[in-house]
Amino acid sequence: MSDKVIMEKTLAQWLARWKIKLSPKQLGQMVAHHDAMVEANRRLNLTRITDPVESAVRHYADSLALLAWSRDNAVSIRTLLDVGTGAGFPAVPLAIMKPKWKITAIDGTKKKIDFVRETVGALGLKNLRTVHAHTTHWITDETFDVVAARALAKLSEAIEQSARFVGNKGYLIAYKTASIEQEEHERGASTAKRSGLKLRTPFEYQLSVGDEVLDRTLVVMQRS
Repeated sequence: MSDKVIMEKTLAQWLARWKIKLSPKQLGQMVAHHDAMVEANRRLNLTRITDPVESAVRHYADSLALLAWSRDNAVSIRTLLDVGTGAGFPAVPLAIMKPKWKITAIDGTKKKIDFVRETVGALGLKNLRTVHAHTTHWITDETFDVVAARALAKLSEAIEQSARFVGNKGYLIAYKTASIEQEEHERGASTAKRSGLKLRTPFEYQLSVGDEVLDRTLVVMQRS
């Protein structure tokens, strides 16, 4: 079985658990992004995860947990900012799945944002734009319905870097392991309060790779 087929089957199986369906085109775009990432990784060191099964679960399915959360909580999203996108997660999978969303991906590392920009162009994702900047230096008046921070930093740091981009009634979503330490959570809660954000019910989910179970959670904060 080819890597392409393995990845397609793995991703489709995991998303089916959330009742999220992918079209053949969407699957193809994600595989194309993965293949481009693996190729570029040889010279750019974008990610340590290149195995098709691990990538399907740890990168793509994990990124798309936000779709299940937004659907289950009836959250309407028009604009989304991905802070510290890296190789394009969660921005690229979300842009593939939600072509009507206007997504911005920002990263302070030029080689990473250049890769995302080139790949977005090759995939024809017109709803995704890229910004090369660190959030603390990005001069903009824009705010977003959702700001997503995945694998960015400790919770309090992620909030400090991202809170100013959250619009009125908007959300800051931090992707975390479910075993987040109590101290990190408490410091994050304090920082969220100072930033005008309220903690909402987290979205908890499980993924697995082989025998390894990945307990994950989306820490959800909303601007009141």
